[in-house]
Amino acid sequence: MAGAGAETRTERFLVTGDEAGTAPGDRAFRPDVEGLRAVAVLLVVLYHSGISLLGGGYIGVDVFFVISGFVITGVLLRERAASGATSILSFYGRRCRRIIPAASLVIVVTVGLAYALVGSAAGGRVAGDGRWASIFLANFHFAVVGTDYLSSGLPPSPLQNFWSLGVEEQFYVVFPTLFLLLAIAGSSVGLRARLAMGVGAVSAASLVFSVLDTSSHPTSAYFSPFTRAWELGVGVLVALATPWLRTRSEQLAAMATWLGLGAVLVAAVAFGKGTAYPGWSAAVPVLGAGLVIAGGVRAPAAGAEAVLGTAPFRWLGRRSYSLYLWHWPILVIAAEHAGRTTLGVPANLGWDLVALALSMATYRLVENPVRHSALLRRVRWASVGAGAVLVGGTLGIVTLEVAAAATPATGPRLAPTPPAASAAQVLHLVARSRSIRTVPAGLDPPVATAIAQPSSNLGEPPASSGCVISFSQSSAPACSFGDRGAARTIVLYGDSHAGMWFQALDDIAARDGYRLVVLFKSACPAGELATRTRGVAGEGTVPWRACSQWHRWALARIHALDPALVVASQALNRAPGGAKYTPRQWQRGLEAFLDAVRSPGTATAVLGNIPTTGGPVCLAQYVDDVQACATTPPVRYNQAERAAALATRSRYVNVTPWFCDRTCSPVIGHFDVYFNTSHVALPYTRYLENLLAAALGLRAPMTAPAGAPG
Repeated sequence: MAGAGAETRTERFLVTGDEAGTAPGDRAFRPDVEGLRAVAVLLVVLYHSGISLLGGGYIGVDVFFVISGFVITGVLLRERAASGATSILSFYGRRCRRIIPAASLVIVVTVGLAYALVGSAAGGRVAGDGRWASIFLANFHFAVVGTDYLSSGLPPSPLQNFWSLGVEEQFYVVFPTLFLLLAIAGSSVGLRARLAMGVGAVSAASLVFSVLDTSSHPTSAYFSPFTRAWELGVGVLVALATPWLRTRSEQLAAMATWLGLGAVLVAAVAFGKGTAYPGWSAAVPVLGAGLVIAGGVRAPAAGAEAVLGTAPFRWLGRRSYSLYLWHWPILVIAAEHAGRTTLGVPANLGWDLVALALSMATYRLVENPVRHSALLRRVRWASVGAGAVLVGGTLGIVTLEVAAAATPATGPRLAPTPPAASAAQVLHLVARSRSIRTVPAGLDPPVATAIAQPSSNLGEPPASSGCVISFSQSSAPACSFGDRGAARTIVLYGDSHAGMWFQALDDIAARDGYRLVVLFKSACPAGELATRTRGVAGEGTVPWRACSQWHRWALARIHALDPALVVASQALNRAPGGAKYTPRQWQRGLEAFLDAVRSPGTATAVLGNIPTTGGPVCLAQYVDDVQACATTPPVRYNQAERAAALATRSRYVNVTPWFCDRTCSPVIGHFDVYFNTSHVALPYTRYLENLLAAALGLRAPMTAPAGAPG
């Protein structure tokens, strides 16, 4: 018996000193699983590098989730078999040594690189993301940021890839506790069977929730641990099924591994930006990865291990964690430093080699020394304590950097400027704006503040009002502002391009004796057109049902209000599948709305769209060359909206002269005009209040205009 016990304890550890990541009964080391890590990281890295063939390369993350569920279950089962107990403290100590050192290093270096290569404002924004990444809550943070349509004009965060690390760490919090509770629970049913029933039930619920949430909340579904739990659960179930898998035929096992690897590769090629994800689609790579691991239990010589177990795949698999952490920050920062959203494929592949070199160094100098530290492994509390210190230190560093970035970097902030007295003043500043070369002192808002604290320069209703609704909502509370007791009502309707004018209209309505009712839904334009579903992996291929339902609800609400004026504004949007609407289609969609909302007592007006520029992020990069961030006036779709206004006897407000002369500068006077690349910052909208009021005819009792001036 002593000999058998010694053998079990020996099998718990590999020759490297790491714990075996397979269940008892399986091989202690699985070269195919190590090679599968290489496949997963290659898919993600090449997808992020812009390889068009791998439009669904993001599924590599799902493969990682399956592997993690399998390995963690194997570690816990072997510990239980060897010692008869489960040490939660030892488990978290191992996780701390494995995960935190490299993650903390990448976060701190990434924030430092952002400051050094992109500017203090961008560095502050990245540092803000780093706070969430350092405490492994990046997935919740990016779910919130992702559902904020106004943030879509900002570049992607260099730390956005940490969302998947957050999901895994949240799994590590829950699953070992569930394992321990089921292990100590008295039952005639064996531990594996109890775990299989518990994990199976949770996984089934998670899969159903993933399907439902992907259709209604695609952005939050992408980042949610609740929609991803079943993917880790598949790995858990494969580990629990080891005794049964050992009895399967080698031919069947070999076929399963090749079928599984093929499913992973097919998903990487066939999926793309239009794939609703995760949802049902995630089943293809997840079950594929599960088949590779399950079939490998029998170690079939003719299985996928013949490829995955080769030295190159195993070499890359060992470094996959560090490579995953490094590659995305490097690609994003390199592009931002070059003043671009993304670099071309050749340049990206070159930067991938830099990331690979850094991952090799991190693996050798950080990962392995910490994982195999005799002191940390001998003293049970030492690993957890060291992990807590690293997390706290990283959090402290990035918090200080956030505070530093929030300090105005371009001079003292000026007192709020009163609204322009006349159009002549605004047009004069606009004409002079094309000659501005250097970001002026006293810019309002300061570039650093505009990036680090964007919500302070947002003109839409406050979040506490309940008027800022989510992508899935199709109705809103009674959002009344202005002079709430007034007999006359103005309705502001549209998407975020309507919402950004809220504060200016609120001031006007309160001053001129109107109640202002706000009905806006981000990314859902005013025109009666099918709109693509919002998502993270890409825009959906099916119509956005909540947007259509919102249109119907809002029209009924407007008719019930019988307002004196309806003001509509919208950003250019795309059809389901991502195709652009033609100007004629765009015109007809807006006409349909304006016709539906008009009544004898209701006038209608359309606020034309604004130009897009580089925004504050661009200004932070080109402090001495402001015009590098300038653009040209919008034409075609504004003409379509003007035509829709004329056809429906609505007022059309051409706002382009308020932003553009021959070019459209991001700085006008002492104003940082843009909140991001496509939305006006609050100080400038308030500066335009008098022009806006006059253009809408709000200086006199409202009457339906005979034409469409301007």
